[in-house]
Amino acid sequence: MFILSKGKMYKLANGEIVEVISKYNDRIVVLYNGLRLDRPADIIGRVIFPVDEELDPSLSDSEKHAMLSNFKDSKSPDHMRRKVIHEGDTVCIKFIETGRKAVYTLTGSESLATVIDEYPDEGFVFEKSPLGIALIGMGTNDIVTFFDCDRVIVIQILSFFLKKEGIYQRMKEQKDAQRILEHQKKKRKAEEKVQRTASKVRTIRTGDTVCLEFLDTKEKKAFKIVQAWVEVHGGSAAKPYRPMSYDSKTITDADPDEDTISETSPLARAVIGKKRGDIATFTVGTHKTQVRIIAFFNNDAWLEQQRRMSSKSDS
Repeated sequence: MFILSKGKMYKLANGEIVEVISKYNDRIVVLYNGLRLDRPADIIGRVIFPVDEELDPSLSDSEKHAMLSNFKDSKSPDHMRRKVIHEGDTVCIKFIETGRKAVYTLTGSESLATVIDEYPDEGFVFEKSPLGIALIGMGTNDIVTFFDCDRVIVIQILSFFLKKEGIYQRMKEQKDAQRILEHQKKKRKAEEKVQRTASKVRTIRTGDTVCLEFLDTKEKKAFKIVQAWVEVHGGSAAKPYRPMSYDSKTITDADPDEDTISETSPLARAVIGKKRGDIATFTVGTHKTQVRIIAFFNNDAWLEQQRRMSSKSDS
C-alpha cells in the first residue's frame, strides 16, 4: 500500500488521471473530470494508483470498467459519508492564534477574490490561493495549517454552507433581525424603567418643608408639616379597663407663626400626596384658596433661610 499525498496526481485503473484534494481518517476526496468525489480510502491500490506505477496486467478491460463504474457511482453508507468544502461554499473559520472569526466564500475566479494579502472578517477567497487550497476538501471542526508567504497560519473550520442555497445569507439576515429585536427589547426596558422611576416620584408627606405660592395674593411662603396626634381621656367606668365615655382632642406642636402647620390642617391635607408643580385647593369656612407647589424638601434648610430673611426685614 502506497502513501497517498494531498495535491498529487494519480491515475485510475483505466489510466485516467485524478487529483487528490484531501484525505482524512478513512476517506479521500479526489478531483475527477471537474467533479469532487468523496470516497472510502480502501479503494487505494484497487482503483487509484500512482502515475509512475504500472497497472496490474492481469486486469481485463471489463474488470477495469467495473472498477471505474464503482468508483464513479458507488455511495458509501450514511455513517461513512461526510460533507466537505467545495468551490462556491461559504466557510466560517477561526484563527487559532488570535481567536478571531471570519467568513469567506470560495470562488473559482481570481478576479473576484477580495482576500489576498490580508485576512479581513469577510470576503471572497480564490480556490487556488494558499487559504483556498487549505479549505477545499476539509470539513467542520477540522484544524488546518497552511503557509502564506513567510507566515504559518493555523485555522479551525467552524462551519460551512452551500452559497447557492442561500443558507449563510438567511442566517445573516436572521442574526440581523435578532440584533434589531434585542435592541428593541433593551429600548423598551429602558423606557419601562423611566416610567417606573416617574411613577415612583416622591410626593409630599408629613415632615417635609413645602414652598407654596398662594395664587390669589401671589405670596410665596414655606411651611413645615408636623405630626399631630389624638389624646383620649376616659370618663367614669364600671371597670377600670372599660370606660363608658371618651373625651378626645387633637394635639400638635404646629405653630403657623413659626412656619409650621399640622398634618391635620386644611392646607396640609390639600398638599400631602401632591408633587412639585401641582395646584392644590383647600377650604377654610366658605373661602376657597388655591396654592401652587413650588418645591418641597425633607430638611429645614429652606425654612431656616425664610426665618433669617424674615428676622432681617423685621429689624
